[in-house]
Amino acid sequence: MNTSTAFRAAAIAVALAAAFTLGASAKTFRFSSQGDITTIDPHGNNEGFTNAFLDNVYEPLVTRGKDLKIEPSLALSWQAQGPTTMRFKLRPNVKFHDGTPFNADDVVFTFQRALSDTSNFKPYLAGVKEARKVDDMTVDVITEGPAPALIGQLPRSA
Repeated sequence: MNTSTAFRAAAIAVALAAAFTLGASAKTFRFSSQGDITTIDPHGNNEGFTNAFLDNVYEPLVTRGKDLKIEPSLALSWQAQGPTTMRFKLRPNVKFHDGTPFNADDVVFTFQRALSDTSNFKPYLAGVKEARKVDDMTVDVITEGPAPALIGQLPRSA
């Protein structure tokens, strides 16, 4: 066994020992909050703690990155088609927890739900008239007039 091989074997042994030691010293993580989540329905209640929790479960069309700039999420890209239409190209090969594929119908449904009278997220979509399916991986969001803030509204609502 040459020096290089012996060094690699020793490094692997140390890494394995560290891994087993870390697992053995695992502790229970506890946290507290002023309340509990109120629902797991993404449009059921617009409340801070619930929204923060659901951000770990549901994915929006666009999101905010670490620098708070808008980034793609379920939408790969978006482009204005005119003053009142924004076209979103959706990320392919996304599946729900049960294996059902994600597509434009899901986005249209989400917009309809968020725009419904019973949704507490309707104010986030102020100026949005509807979402229309173009094809399985493309959705147009139609606004009542020019909506320069539309993309910034979406991380919270759709």
